[in-house]
Amino acid sequence: MKTNFKTKLYDLLKKDSRLWDEEKKELNETLLKDLIDKLDEKLIELLLNDDEINKKFFIKVKNVFVLKQNELKFFIDENKLDNSCTQYYQNKIGLKAGNKLLSDRDEVVLEWPFKDCVLEGGMTKEDQKRNEIFFNEILAKDEIDRLEEPKALVNWKRYAKEGEQEIKEIKRDEYGTIKENMIIKGNNLLALHCLRKQFIGKIKLIYIDPPYNTGNDGFKYNDNYNHSTWLTFMKNRLKVAGELLRDDGFIFVQCDDNEQAYLKVLMDEVFGRDNFLNVVSARMKNIAGASGGGEDKRLKKNIEFINIFAKNYNNSRLENAYEYTEIWKLIEDYKRKNISWKYTSIVIDYGKKEYIKSTKDGEGNEIKIYKRVNPLFKSISQIALEEKISKKEVYYKYIDRIFTTAMPQSSIRTRVLESLRGEKDTDFISIEYTPKSGKNKDRVYEQYYKGEKLRLLAWLKDVVEKINEELYKRDLQGTLWEGFNLNNLSKEGDTVFKSGKKPEELIKKVLDISTKENDIVLDYHLGSGTTTAVAHKMKRQYIGIEQLDYGENDSIVRQKKVIAGEQGGISKSIKWQGGGNFVYFELAKWNEEAKEKFLKAKNFTELKKLFDELYEKYFLNYNVKTKEFKEKIINEEDFKKLELDKQKRLFVEMLDMNQMYVNFSERADSKYKLFKEDIALSEDFYNVK
Repeated sequence: MKTNFKTKLYDLLKKDSRLWDEEKKELNETLLKDLIDKLDEKLIELLLNDDEINKKFFIKVKNVFVLKQNELKFFIDENKLDNSCTQYYQNKIGLKAGNKLLSDRDEVVLEWPFKDCVLEGGMTKEDQKRNEIFFNEILAKDEIDRLEEPKALVNWKRYAKEGEQEIKEIKRDEYGTIKENMIIKGNNLLALHCLRKQFIGKIKLIYIDPPYNTGNDGFKYNDNYNHSTWLTFMKNRLKVAGELLRDDGFIFVQCDDNEQAYLKVLMDEVFGRDNFLNVVSARMKNIAGASGGGEDKRLKKNIEFINIFAKNYNNSRLENAYEYTEIWKLIEDYKRKNISWKYTSIVIDYGKKEYIKSTKDGEGNEIKIYKRVNPLFKSISQIALEEKISKKEVYYKYIDRIFTTAMPQSSIRTRVLESLRGEKDTDFISIEYTPKSGKNKDRVYEQYYKGEKLRLLAWLKDVVEKINEELYKRDLQGTLWEGFNLNNLSKEGDTVFKSGKKPEELIKKVLDISTKENDIVLDYHLGSGTTTAVAHKMKRQYIGIEQLDYGENDSIVRQKKVIAGEQGGISKSIKWQGGGNFVYFELAKWNEEAKEKFLKAKNFTELKKLFDELYEKYFLNYNVKTKEFKEKIINEEDFKKLELDKQKRLFVEMLDMNQMYVNFSERADSKYKLFKEDIALSEDFYNVK
């Protein structure tokens, strides 16, 4: 009989440890379908071992057994193998479009993870583990269009150093671009679509620190998506975010090694492999002592990765991509490491200049060669002794004349060396040449060479900058970033986050190399608010998006402290004194309110009572047999025996996921009860008169 066959197949698949979750007593159907698509050898061997299953799902072609993949997947869909909540998910509730299951249709698949909800999940302490739930909504194209419509915006506030202020209008520049710092509360996918028309092609930098899909649940939002759903979750948001970037803009996405390889490939797909710049390795943890040893089979993680892509490689350039080290500290460090510091010679006198001859470079430009008669060189130590000053003072006094020698691999040196064969007294020479083409056209160059092999004098002044009266050596920045102060990071900015928080110095480094003052910065996984805090201090315009409320450690609270002059993070190094303002608003909730109420329910009785109350008020999914669910299913004994989280999942399935927030086009509908002030500011935001 069909039931016996289903049981047989179910029992057989349980033997594959990849598919069976012993703790949840469930079969992973998503993985099962994936293995079927891949013609997984281990799965096929398992199925072939049973004659009845073999006969049903295989066809024999010239002594070769071929798996009928579509038939096996159809059987799984029609006969849910999970004997708990999945028997209600489609078979009884009936998610259908016409007479066909939505999961069998070809329309766009939009992943709708549970991260976009306020999750409690029975958690009583922030650091406790819980079984996370998320939703995959399979939607038709017209429904996706509705989902992506701009939303009504409510609860507008402006925060300044003087306190909370009334918002009368939204500031714009002469080109009509909104010139407000903004923090938005609400689903980040929907919020990105709200920004689309106003900011398309206007964002200089996007930095995000999304959930890493590690199972680590230090934050209240879900950081435990399964692999395929995590990638879809990321792709949905990256695609619309990419549209907001300026043609010379950048996106920085931070993650750990759990999804790094897949994230890089995903970003290649979304932004184009030709627009890839770098993957930075950033040291994010100190590893000391013996922690992480013993039974642990892995090395302890202390590195995270930042994927950097340009919107358009040919039009984008990272600015200020240098690392700076105070010269004297660098010299002392070289001494401790017993490394030779090469900039130790000074030109006291260049000597008399005598013309020898001329030659030509590869493009035919004249190179004039001069002999230097009676030059004078002294060492740093010699000058310090003669002038009775410290070596550090010598560096600062003679910075324009300190040099080392280098062997340049240039055609100019080779041509000069060749032309001087047979000449005498050419131990120290200089050359002059003027390119007649290229970007340095008509610029006069003078170079100095020393020794019979003509080693080029490389000047210390060419690699230093004076910053706050101190001399710093400037080196091109590499892809290993470290040196951030990670001690008490969880409390930086006077905002407490136990894990996942990024140091302000890291974000400053990102902003330094990718933006200038007044450029627009976007972070749509705002979390603790580090990005907007640093952007505010560095005089960048910013947009932050976050759904969850972290109470006294919320990004709003942190940003108000920044305006007041908070002295944590980078404040002292950039002499931050406070000031400025930002605007706060929320996406107007509708079914989202109902979802939050379901998720906060403590037992089945509360769930059922809530459903009765909300049955008439909120939008229910038109594909769902809500009447049957209300009158029959929730009263069945098997349903009552389900775990509370699974019951919640099914109650939430009754809600229309396209009605979670109020669409801007329906702002005037009286049932939503929006204030006229919110409607007016929403219209101002979308520039609708």
